[in-house]
Amino acid sequence: MTMDLQKSMAVSASGMKAQSARLKIVAESLANADTVMGADGFDPYRRKVITFKNAMDRATGATLVKVNPMSYDQSDFRIEYNPTHPKSDPDGYVNPNYS
Repeated sequence: MTMDLQKSMAVSASGMKAQSARLKIVAESLANADTVMGADGFDPYRRKVITFKNAMDRATGATLVKVNPMSYDQSDFRIEYNPTHPKSDPDGYVNPNYS
């Protein structure tokens, strides 16, 4: 009975930890969605992508949720028309690759 309780707690804790990591990444991506210039001074913020995997806990025999290494979205940057933006190109588009 004790092992079942430990297993249940381990599974629950791993799920909560994974969801906490997911929410942190989503909040960061939402907060930086309109950032035109990133920390490198050129490219805008790239949203982070988080994925999960199953992992066996040898101590309890439970299958837990683990967070894979975080990666970045590699899709094309969004280009929008905003001629009043200080980083817009001569045609009025905010293009992150324009310098």
